[in-house]
Amino acid sequence: MLLAFVFFGVQAQQPDSLPSDTSVLVNKKKLSVAPRQPNNKVVVMDSLVVTDSLALAKSKKKRHSPTKAALLSAALPGLGQGYNKKYWKIPIVYAGFGGLGYALYYTTSEFYGYRNAYRLQVDEDATTQGSYRGYQNAAELKIQRDYYKRYLDISAICTAVWYTLNIIDAAVDAHLFEWNMKDDIKMGWQPSLISPGYQYPQAGLGVNLRVSF
Repeated sequence: MLLAFVFFGVQAQQPDSLPSDTSVLVNKKKLSVAPRQPNNKVVVMDSLVVTDSLALAKSKKKRHSPTKAALLSAALPGLGQGYNKKYWKIPIVYAGFGGLGYALYYTTSEFYGYRNAYRLQVDEDATTQGSYRGYQNAAELKIQRDYYKRYLDISAICTAVWYTLNIIDAAVDAHLFEWNMKDDIKMGWQPSLISPGYQYPQAGLGVNLRVSF
């Protein structure tokens, strides 16, 4: 408990002795007077102010911030997961970015290769010939260019989605950071006999599932 004491010193023009249970009014507050001290002073003690230290500590405790976790992951993917102490997710985040980064690099290089070759084939300069990976026909080069352009767009979209999921994951984990997961959740099952009735003309076997928490 947090105790606050207010002490007042009064010079010894008072009587030589005061009862230990004497009370006086100071500034319209009832104060209890302690017994006379050896140094010829009377010490007046204010009433105790008692505060629940546990409640005070909880009120001053810095809350785990979902906003901070989201901003950290937006600034540097995986940083929000580290803030949430979910360190095992950081390699997963970067593995996803590594695969998507390679997909972006590969589809980009293939797209530009086929595009440049196609442009050389369809220009009106007879001295230029476009060829890429064995393709020289303008129609085939156009098909390959469009194919890799499509997958380049898909790779870019998937990268943006993965980046967004990284931020959402950090924010959700931060929301659930202080969630109290009970260990006493139990689930069990046992066979049961279904008695014949209106819906079940004949008796049968069933399963009784129980969840307790």
